[in-house]
Amino acid sequence: MRLLFLTDSFRPSRSACANRACVLVDAMRNVGINVQVLASSDSLLGAPESYKKPDYVTFFETFPLQEKTLVNRLKNNFGGQRASVKAAEGMGVFDVVVCTTPPLLLTTSAIKIAKRKGAKLVLDVRDVWPDVGYEMGSFSPSSPYGRFFSHIAKRGFKVADMVSTVSAGKAEKLRERVPAGTPVELVPNGIDEAFVKNEEDLAVVERFELEHGPICCYVGNIGLAQGLGTLLDIASVRSDVRFLLFGAGADKKALEQRAKVEGLSNVEFCGSVDARGVYTVLRYSALSYVPLVSSRLRDSIPTKLYECVACGCPVLLAAQGDSVDLLEETGLGAHAAPENHEGLLCAFDELVARGFSVEERAIAAQGMLVAHSRQKVAREFAETLLGIFGQGR
Repeated sequence: MRLLFLTDSFRPSRSACANRACVLVDAMRNVGINVQVLASSDSLLGAPESYKKPDYVTFFETFPLQEKTLVNRLKNNFGGQRASVKAAEGMGVFDVVVCTTPPLLLTTSAIKIAKRKGAKLVLDVRDVWPDVGYEMGSFSPSSPYGRFFSHIAKRGFKVADMVSTVSAGKAEKLRERVPAGTPVELVPNGIDEAFVKNEEDLAVVERFELEHGPICCYVGNIGLAQGLGTLLDIASVRSDVRFLLFGAGADKKALEQRAKVEGLSNVEFCGSVDARGVYTVLRYSALSYVPLVSSRLRDSIPTKLYECVACGCPVLLAAQGDSVDLLEETGLGAHAAPENHEGLLCAFDELVARGFSVEERAIAAQGMLVAHSRQKVAREFAETLLGIFGQGR
């Protein structure tokens, strides 16, 4: 089988999309599928000088998405749509095209490429658009954005030969939208086994004084969609706890300004750290904050939830739905709805007072690795592709 994996993000990027894509591609290659990756040039932003592109990876050029404004996103998405189709023309024949989204506009590229190559089309849906836009309150179904994204999504589901997605709630939603007979495969994100093989970085411990706690950490994008103002609300009334925020994003400056104005000396914005640094921070923290901005995002499971528990770090989860089910399975955290600020403060106090023994943390971490290995799920998905679409031409 010769397979084209079309993605917005791949190595050397360390985005959640790139991490998922790399594990899926590795699994496909390991079962004998001839995979060619076609990824956006955004993957190369901030790449180390030592990076060497694998022979099976091709990058299509598009407008660099360094600042995530609406205009830049449109330039990036529409430019990438055209460039990816053009790049695929010189890559030969394929039996299957797998496209992972968002961005949803990449679906239109995949449809065109699959049709020209006479290939089967698999849509890997990490977020169901336009639903996410509605659930976050970004736009309504009747708006131009709603109608545009809805049209693209319906077109993709109509022609797809298979759809895969990352949570049970998303799978249930998608089964109502694809034609009868189109398989919908559950391929959860899970925990990347390579992540928990990291060793603690003593330089990170020293730099951020991680031995001086208790520490509540947040690691990830500091954007409008994370609702981190709630975490600062908690910090303002719990001065005996250190709040360390790692990452960057559109909301970082506003949050820094708020912390400065309110004199929140226990809140520190620590910049970005690599995977080993993230592992170290989670290992030393008393708890980690994992938020979704709205209770309406019931079928979303943040990747960082898997990572926190796999490091034995208790989680304060601001969410409802599938992610709550996962956290309760592990027994290593507490939760409340994102809109329930009083409930989140109570859950925070519960975790700080409760504490977890080294043994309890280790049991939860091992349980996460056994039950939710990303590599295991990826291998099963690769074997499913072979089983449904055969060995190729």
